[in-house]
Amino acid sequence: MRLPRRDLGLALGLAGLAALRVWTFAFAFPFFTNVDEYRHVDAVLKYARGAPPALAAAPYELETARLLGVAGSPEYHRDPVAPMRAEVPPPVWRGRPEEARARIAEMEDLLRPLHSLEAGQPPVYYATAGAWLALGRALGLRDAALLYWVRLLGGVAAFVLVLTCWAVLRALYPDRPLMRWGVPLLLAAMPQDALYYVTGDAFSPLLGGLGFLGVASLLVRRDAQLVRYVAVGLVLAAGLLCKYPNAALYVPALVATGFALAAGGSPASRRGWLGLWTAALLPPLLWFARNLAAGAGLTGTAFKAEKLGWTLKPLGEWLGHPLFGLDGLGVFLRDLVTSFWRGELVWHQRTLASGLADGVYLVFSVAALALAAVALGRRRAASPAAAVEVAAALALLAGVSVLALLSLAFVFEGTVHPSLEYPYFANGRLIGGVLVPFCLLAVRGVECGSEFFPESLRQPLAWSVLGGVVVVAFVSEVALGAPVFTSAYNAYHLQ
Repeated sequence: MRLPRRDLGLALGLAGLAALRVWTFAFAFPFFTNVDEYRHVDAVLKYARGAPPALAAAPYELETARLLGVAGSPEYHRDPVAPMRAEVPPPVWRGRPEEARARIAEMEDLLRPLHSLEAGQPPVYYATAGAWLALGRALGLRDAALLYWVRLLGGVAAFVLVLTCWAVLRALYPDRPLMRWGVPLLLAAMPQDALYYVTGDAFSPLLGGLGFLGVASLLVRRDAQLVRYVAVGLVLAAGLLCKYPNAALYVPALVATGFALAAGGSPASRRGWLGLWTAALLPPLLWFARNLAAGAGLTGTAFKAEKLGWTLKPLGEWLGHPLFGLDGLGVFLRDLVTSFWRGELVWHQRTLASGLADGVYLVFSVAALALAAVALGRRRAASPAAAVEVAAALALLAGVSVLALLSLAFVFEGTVHPSLEYPYFANGRLIGGVLVPFCLLAVRGVECGSEFFPESLRQPLAWSVLGGVVVVAFVSEVALGAPVFTSAYNAYHLQ
């Protein structure tokens, strides 16, 4: 089927707008955001100088302290004991050299007794960002400009994800424009702020989405060559080695494998699925073996949990968790849904959130997913599209289940989020890998809801609902982020 130039142009434009939105906000937020960005930058710096990932106590880089002193903004803090000053001091780079030296020395003293808690995290994002940082340094960038260079990766990830999503759904839903255009549109407009700063979460939507879409494409093209299966498996492995909750993306791969084999695949197809699983499992298994051999536990994050004060809870105590009550479950799901949409950044000690927008996100998510479940229940004939939608539902359920299990498994002493009073991993950015499955199901739910109306009204109503949510997301993000653009510490005010 020939690709119309107009469609390709629209897809490229939509992907470009997604990247532009991410870059606009990534340059607006100063360093270092409240979501432990300095720790993630430190891990990137370690990889940039070729240091192997640490599995035990690792000191912070001296450059981390210098960057904190030179480029760090005081405009985020969320500490009621130390309220924000009425007037934010000017950036150090605009002052005298001795002021910068004093600030750097202060940061060195602060970090010297601490340990780099992200140094043992899975390597895919940090190794990629480290290589990208090294390139920026070779181009002559330094200090804040070099840090913003690393943030460019978030916009690149958004561009690739939106364009790939459109290309795959175009083949999966050739006669359903709402699905093949609505899902990329929702992805492009999703105001998840983890793409705006340096963090391993920035790659989860891309790698999780590419893995899911790759599996979907294999269901559509059963004559795919072995190399394509292996490539999809490697993407799944990269997603897992970027963020462990991305293991949820292995569930749709299992569903697709079962669907393909039940449909009586050819010997070449069976070899393809075997190649996919070999590629998906071998790299993580090697990483886990390396961690175990070094005495750092399976995931290599045992040291981080110990330093944070988290301890494993005996299985017999799990039933006492608030998640097993309606109130606790409601808090967990509410906070997970809203943070999944907009993220967790704060500004001047206040979370960048709108009660109205959060309400829209909650109502839309619950209603759309419920309608998508109705649509799945009504399906009678097996088809690649049906298999993909079932796989998407299972991926989303698996992602939420991972966070629920983590909430149950630990006693959270020493941290404020999660904590003993708030024992929930209700951080949507942690399951960014299921963003594409979520958007696919949400748009499918809108499509299903429109089927209750006369045929002439279905498309206009569906697009109106989806467009309304996109407008709410865009307007709320601009309104909430407006004060950030005036910061003297951001990229727009570098001199």
